[in-house]
Amino acid sequence: MIGIKDIPNHRSAHASATPTAAGACLSFIFIGFYLTDQTFAPIPVTFVLGLILLTVIGFIDDWLELNYKTRLVSHILAVGMVLLWQSLSPAEYLIWFFIGVGLINACNFLDGLNGLLASQWLLTTGFLLASFAEFDSIFWILWISVLIYLFFNFPKSHLFMGDTGSTILGFSYFSIIFYLAPLQNEFPSLFFSKDSFILFALFPLAFAWGDVAFTIIRRFIDKRSVIASFGDYGFHHQARFFKNQSLVTLTYLGLNGLLTFGAQFLFLNHQLMYIVCSIYLLMQTLHIIFVYKIAKKQM
Repeated sequence: MIGIKDIPNHRSAHASATPTAAGACLSFIFIGFYLTDQTFAPIPVTFVLGLILLTVIGFIDDWLELNYKTRLVSHILAVGMVLLWQSLSPAEYLIWFFIGVGLINACNFLDGLNGLLASQWLLTTGFLLASFAEFDSIFWILWISVLIYLFFNFPKSHLFMGDTGSTILGFSYFSIIFYLAPLQNEFPSLFFSKDSFILFALFPLAFAWGDVAFTIIRRFIDKRSVIASFGDYGFHHQARFFKNQSLVTLTYLGLNGLLTFGAQFLFLNHQLMYIVCSIYLLMQTLHIIFVYKIAKKQM
């Protein structure tokens, strides 16, 4: 995009210089509809302001590689703007801050293989919007834009979303959860208001979150940087093991689909909750063991 390219190195999953920062286009499309089309259900302008902030910072980062602290500050400010939608207690603000900033960074970490983040984001947010939002939600515009992007960039990517896109997807995922949570009165509160719905909304990506958490713990034990890019996530090791990025992306998408199906029973049918969670924990444990073994062979 306007000459900005991702140059591959020893940590990269791609082999040739590829245009990046296409995530800015997703933002422009969304903002364009927000400003010109009045048929969508209204959303607070603070989300759009946060989206603009993250788009600008993400675009500059794709271009010049900003300091991580600068990006983190932008994440905190954008999440803070979204939290203005509702009146929350100080403890709830802290919890939502952690969830919002964590989701933005987790989605950035997942953006490592062609179609991996976009496909899982589409399935998870599509499930949430179709189940709990009206079809006049403007978030569907972003969903359709990502679907079109993925159609032209999988299995081979001709244009990367870059940090701009992964940040936007993480931010919008958080915003959708925060937007929908107050409307879900049928979900019981375990520790704080709407916490069970948050777990429900995050569960479809549990395999991906497990991958990220496992990698961060390994880095911490090995005394390596937690935020730097080493190309050592589970999906990186699996892509090298199978020598097929698309296969790994589709595998994670399939796991996402199983968890999305299982999520329907997590809190709506308590009799099946423990069964679903037990099956997931068993599968996740086997998955981590497999990743750990192939990672040791590749070191």
